[in-house]
Amino acid sequence: MSDSPSFPRLRPSVSHAASRTAEIVRVRRMTVEERVKAALGMATRFAELRPAPRTE
Repeated sequence: MSDSPSFPRLRPSVSHAASRTAEIVRVRRMTVEERVKAALGMATRFAELRPAPRTE
């Protein structure tokens, strides 16, 4: 990282840290079966993020 005065100092995000901690706790409480089911559902859950097919 640069010590340049024009570059703002980065500060840790409290909300990000809290969200990350909550997610880690949630995943640790899951069984292996629940983790596998959650992982297999990711393609459906985030299907709208898949790029559109090319139409050339």
